[in-house]
Amino acid sequence: MTNMNMRLSVDALRVFRTVAQTGNMSQAATLLHLSQSAVSWKIKRLEQQLGCLLLLRGGKTLDLTDQGALLLQHAARIVDAHDEAVACFSPSAMRGQLRIGVAEQVSLPEVCRVIALFAHQHPQVEVQLVIAQSQLLRQLCAGGELDIILHQDFAGLAAPADRLLWLEKLHWCAPLAGQHLSGQQVKLISYGPDCFYRRLAEEKLNAAGMAWSVALECPSIAGMLTAIAAGLGVGILNEYSLNNSVRRCPELEHIAPLPQVASLLRVADKQADAARDAFCALLVTALHQPA
Repeated sequence: MTNMNMRLSVDALRVFRTVAQTGNMSQAATLLHLSQSAVSWKIKRLEQQLGCLLLLRGGKTLDLTDQGALLLQHAARIVDAHDEAVACFSPSAMRGQLRIGVAEQVSLPEVCRVIALFAHQHPQVEVQLVIAQSQLLRQLCAGGELDIILHQDFAGLAAPADRLLWLEKLHWCAPLAGQHLSGQQVKLISYGPDCFYRRLAEEKLNAAGMAWSVALECPSIAGMLTAIAAGLGVGILNEYSLNNSVRRCPELEHIAPLPQVASLLRVADKQADAARDAFCALLVTALHQPA
């Protein structure tokens, strides 16, 4: 029987969601401006209330139990609804302008959701969003045309101004009914000459002694997936961008192994800015690392 007298704290659910997203109580505590002991206590209190374990402890990161994964779905909806309600009835007086650049490969749907939530909370802050390849975003940020960028680079190449959000794998992807590549010229699908995935593909294929040619250049994830799924060629996609319309290509991954890629947050100006700092704080607690 359901215990109708049970009340789950929104603050505790916020803590749980942040711990689940970061996989680390210390990092969650930093993001939420709490002590690690306070974070740990709130998690334990939730587990006592619900009568189940929510986290698997003992590994390098904290993984969710089945019950924890279920609670996370509810926690995300509850916390977001709570914050939207608060924003409606107590709009912020914060003013300013934010120019945000995002590489689509990072987590565009989630970034847009965060921007929408931020706009509800701070309606007098004007937010502009630019979607472009990482190399162009870095140039715009260096030139003072963007305040915040979410971009990618190879693992280990982050600049001092970058904050690491997560690392993920890159994969060679092929159509579901793809044939073996032996003796064939590789038809390459890429995001275009300005994307570092394209340069990586060329370097890896050349190093493996494989003939290749560019079959299609497309600046969007949807276009890449459509072209690969249709059998026009193979391409490099990050873990976040994969779906079940394409398959990983183990033959190419063996011949031309790929490095990890880092998703990074960069702020153009280190001087304090209330709107920018509030957005960054919301962003890093809301983004989900790819599974």
